[in-house]
Amino acid sequence: MENVLNEKESLDLIGQMINTAKKNLQKGTGKIFLLWGYLLAGISLCTFILLVYLPRETGYYAYFLWFLMAFGYPFHYWLVKKMRNERLVKTYIEKLMTWVWIGLIVSILVVVFGMLIDTVLVYQFTKDMKVGNDFIRWFQWIFLTPFLLCLYGFALFVSGKAYEFKPLVIGGIICFMASFFLILSVHKTGTLSFQQLVLCLSAVVGFVIPGHMLNRKERRDV
Repeated sequence: MENVLNEKESLDLIGQMINTAKKNLQKGTGKIFLLWGYLLAGISLCTFILLVYLPRETGYYAYFLWFLMAFGYPFHYWLVKKMRNERLVKTYIEKLMTWVWIGLIVSILVVVFGMLIDTVLVYQFTKDMKVGNDFIRWFQWIFLTPFLLCLYGFALFVSGKAYEFKPLVIGGIICFMASFFLILSVHKTGTLSFQQLVLCLSAVVGFVIPGHMLNRKERRDV
């Protein structure tokens, strides 16, 4: 017969799983947060500078810098493979968090490629228009940064709660607040460049700072 756990044993088992997950979180995960945090912060800062200094008619092309994010995936794969080789146990919490972040990536790709396709299609219908052409072609991109910040906030908040790591929770809350603030300011002049500046700061708070804190905990505790 299978052993039936009583309430205390079940809670102890859950506690052990969380403690194992928290220890595994310290082993290399900080480097992943730093990888994506510095990429997000660096690209958004460069985009901000280009949007400010480039003429309006060419400033939109600064967003093509975001394709540089693709160069982070080989390094991400190498870090994850290294972590898997060093870990003896992968808990259910870690598996669940893996799928949360995979869902985040899929959501971003769906929205970005959908917007790209829509921009091309709209251009075909509006190329002969003399008024409002640029606005019709590009206006949907004004909501992309708030949407991304909301997704980042969700993933950071859930990860922080699952691993009981407060810096991730705080980073998630800040991303939520930044997303809400940017939605309220979409009608303001210069909102596109301002969004990139807010995204840069949010990446530092949500990814870079927790990543360095995790690295310090790894060196101290593991």
